[in-house]
Amino acid sequence: MKRAIQTLVGLAVSAGALWLTLRGKDLGAIWAAMRAADYRYLLPYFVILVAIHLIRTVRWGILLEPVAKVGFWRLNAASAVGIMLLVLLPFRLGEFGRPYMIAERPRLRVSAALSSVVVERVADGIITAVLLIVTLLAVPPGTPGLGLLRAGGVVVFLIFGGLLALLVLAYRNRALAVRITHRLADPISPKLAEKASGMMDAFIQGLRLVPSRSKVFLFFFLTFVYWAVNGWGLQILARGFGFDIGLIDAYTVLGVLVVGVMIPAGPGMIGTFQAAVVLALSLFYSQEAVGTRGNAYANVLWAAQMGQQVLFGMAFLFSKHIQLDRIFKTQDEMEAALDQEQASG
Repeated sequence: MKRAIQTLVGLAVSAGALWLTLRGKDLGAIWAAMRAADYRYLLPYFVILVAIHLIRTVRWGILLEPVAKVGFWRLNAASAVGIMLLVLLPFRLGEFGRPYMIAERPRLRVSAALSSVVVERVADGIITAVLLIVTLLAVPPGTPGLGLLRAGGVVVFLIFGGLLALLVLAYRNRALAVRITHRLADPISPKLAEKASGMMDAFIQGLRLVPSRSKVFLFFFLTFVYWAVNGWGLQILARGFGFDIGLIDAYTVLGVLVVGVMIPAGPGMIGTFQAAVVLALSLFYSQEAVGTRGNAYANVLWAAQMGQQVLFGMAFLFSKHIQLDRIFKTQDEMEAALDQEQASG
């Protein structure tokens, strides 16, 4: 029942976003713009998507290295299938896929794998929020939607900045973080408070294993390269639809897109993805251009990213590194594994 509700809510969000994006638009003109696009730019963009996948995989391995040295192909398989689950499952339920599939107890505990993904997400969230706030400074004041996007960037920065502060607190004072978790959940349910504080304790145990300074530097360097290449790819593919956007504008589109897909939606983040791209392009181009070529670009961009992620995920789905029978039980088994690790210390 819980999964069904999550799926229905996600589909409703996607449907609403698609309706807002396509409301009053000429679907025939959008289809004509898609057919008229120059698809020669898809090849270099696909190469960039492959580079993005490899950078993301290597970067994740750096965070796991203090706990266990995971072979590249096993790490790559878990990353590919995990990202596929993330984009296919509604409400971002696939977030649990990567850490659970890579865990190999007792050598690599689930808590340590989950901690690595949380740290990765917090770093990405802060960087993209700062990217959005800074690039929007180049947009002329009074541009429709600018105020909303600036507010969104600040909100995302505050959220991930708060999460970073919690991670630092958890790292420096494990007992205090567990007590705070218990007190926050206790008014809701004492049973929930016990479970949440226990999971927090197990999570912090995994968090306390950090890479060396040189590896931390390498992690942030790869994070910078990861987002730099992402923005460059958006710029290249946009040329196929007649948008000769500058690199700064491309990073604005990237920032808006990342914030947009943070909204829990249906499978494939459909709806919120297209709405974010169209909203970002409307900062620089006319309503007529965005309504046709902009929507065409948003849909092809979505299809290219989805295609690459699903293609890579399917390629590794039946490899020896992936256990198929565990994939659709990751969320429940993740919680059970954290409870077990907390009980065993």
